[in-house]
Amino acid sequence: MFNGQPRHQPSPLDDPEAQLRLIYKALGEGQRETALVQAEQLSEQFPNFQLGQLVYADLLNISAQQPRDASVLVPEQEGMGERIKELVLEAQRRLTHPSAAEVLGKKPAQLLMLGPEHPYLVVVDASTSRLYWFANKGTAQGQPQLELLSSTYVSVGQNGMGKNKEGDGKTPLGVYFTQRNLPGESLPDLFGVGAITLNYPNAIDVWRGRTGTGIWLHGTPRAQYTRAPLATDGCVVVANPKMRRFLQLESSRMTPVIISEQLQWVDTHAAPAALQQSLQTTVQQWQLARTHATTDETALRNFYSDRFERDNLDISRWWNQLLHVARATAQADALHATSILFWKDQEDDVAVITFEHSSHPAWGHAEFWRTYWVHENGKWKIIFEGPT
Repeated sequence: MFNGQPRHQPSPLDDPEAQLRLIYKALGEGQRETALVQAEQLSEQFPNFQLGQLVYADLLNISAQQPRDASVLVPEQEGMGERIKELVLEAQRRLTHPSAAEVLGKKPAQLLMLGPEHPYLVVVDASTSRLYWFANKGTAQGQPQLELLSSTYVSVGQNGMGKNKEGDGKTPLGVYFTQRNLPGESLPDLFGVGAITLNYPNAIDVWRGRTGTGIWLHGTPRAQYTRAPLATDGCVVVANPKMRRFLQLESSRMTPVIISEQLQWVDTHAAPAALQQSLQTTVQQWQLARTHATTDETALRNFYSDRFERDNLDISRWWNQLLHVARATAQADALHATSILFWKDQEDDVAVITFEHSSHPAWGHAEFWRTYWVHENGKWKIIFEGPT
C-alpha cells in the first residue's frame, strides 16, 4: 500500500513483467527448459496477458522436436500480423526501459520546484512506454526529493503524442494535474478498475486552440492485462493491479502529471538552467510588483502578455479584475508557490506555477491559484491567471 503503511514490493511471482524478464534472462543463459517452465507459470497465472501467452507459445514451438511455422502456430486472422508487431514492440519496451536504479537521485528536467502540498509526482515517458509514480519527500522550500513508488508499463494514443483536436487519437504533451478519482463500478469496462481524471485541456491547450476532453489515467478492460504501446484514444492506460493501487493513494488530488514524448532525467541537486533561473527571478519580481499594485499599475501590467487569455477573453477584458485581486491581496505573503514546472510547447517555452494563497474573498472559493507563463521576446510573461 502507498497510504502510509509499509509498501508491498511485488515479487516476480505477482508481477508479469518481472517474470518476463526472468524468462529472457534464462534464455540468455542458455537455460531453455527453465525459461519454458517460467513461461508456463506466467501464462497460467496471467491468462489475459497476451504477451506472456505469445512467449509461452513460441517457447513451446521451438522446444518441439519438429517446430512448426508461425502461421500454423498462430492461425491467420485479419489484423493478426499487426497485433504480433504490437506485442513485439511491447516486449521491447518492457525489457529496455530505464531501471529503478537509473532514476534514483534524478528528476525530470521539467520539474523545478515541488512543495509538500503535492505529495506525489507522475511522469509518463512515451518513448519507453513507461509511467513513474513518485512520492515527494522534498523540503518545505520545494527542493524535490523523489522516492519511486511504482514504475510500470503504459499505453498511450494510437496515433502517438501531441493532441490537437477532438478524436485525433493522440495523447497530449505537457504538464497536467489530477482532479478526481472515478471508481470502475461507475464506468464502462473499457476503463477497468477505475480512472483518475486530468485537467486537459489546460490553459496552454486552450490558448493554442486545442480541443477534446476526457483525457484520463485509467485501467484496462478486464479481458486484457495490458494494451499495445499505441492503442488508446488519447488516455494513459496501465494494468488494473497498478491502477487499483494508484486509486488507493491518499491526498493524490492536484498531483502534477508530466507527459513527455522522450523524457530527460537530470540530477536532483543540479543547478537550475539559465531559463529556469530567469523564470524564478521574474516570478519574484511579479510578486513584488503585486505589493505595489495600488500605486504602480503599469509595473504590474508589464508582467502580463498581450496574448493573455481566460475564458476566451483577452487581457483588456480581464485586466480590471486581475488588478482588483492584486490590490486586495497586496501583502508580500499573499501567494506561496507550491510547484513550478516548465516544458516546450511547439516553439515556445512555457511554465505552470501553482500557488497556495491567503484566505481572502478576492480569491473566490478556489483553494489554489495558478499562473501559466510563456517566454516571449526574451522575457517571461503571464498568459493565464486564475483559480485551479
